[in-house]
Amino acid sequence: MQLGVRMVGRNLKRTTTATGLGIVCALALTSCSFFDPRGSLDPRDGFGSDVYLLPALELPVDVTDTVCPSRWGCEKAAESERVRIMRFSSYPKAQLETYKLARSGFRSDRFVVEFLDPSITDDEWRWVVTIVDGAATPSPD
Repeated sequence: MQLGVRMVGRNLKRTTTATGLGIVCALALTSCSFFDPRGSLDPRDGFGSDVYLLPALELPVDVTDTVCPSRWGCEKAAESERVRIMRFSSYPKAQLETYKLARSGFRSDRFVVEFLDPSITDDEWRWVVTIVDGAATPSPD
């Protein structure tokens, strides 16, 4: 009888431990989804000049002070004569801005690309979208 009680006690302890570890792992994995590795990426120097359809080594202009106050949730903005890239404080705010821009806008997470020059070709559009969509912050190691 005493052996049966010990076995039940051990099994209960193992089950409780396994459940606790499962909960800790689930919380750790879901917290990863809240981390935005591109959240600190600056639109001006986080992308190459080619994204702005500029010659090599020519940087876009920081237009945060003039563009962001009129766009809800805009944190940073940079542009060339042809392309503007804005970083928003949240995905829904970036999505709302993209809806407002209609065909001249594209959203990638919290970034919104606004195509300022209507003569941008389809290839140039795809190039910009591919680079912005694939950009990530550099690894700290």
